[in-house]
Amino acid sequence: MSPRKFFLVWVNDTPTTRMRHPSYNAACEEANRLARLNSGKKVYVLEAIDYRWVEEAPLTYKAL
Repeated sequence: MSPRKFFLVWVNDTPTTRMRHPSYNAACEEANRLARLNSGKKVYVLEAIDYRWVEEAPLTYKAL
């Protein structure tokens, strides 16, 4: 199954974000909610646009 686009909401000056939102609109609703709870702080809506990974190298050995 291929990865799907998702969105994150992050409140500035907080350590992490927890939820993945499946749509921009869902993320915006959450950003609005968090902005009301965190007056004076910027709340960002972030879009995942691509990803990276490293394939595990195959195990090799030689007899002595």
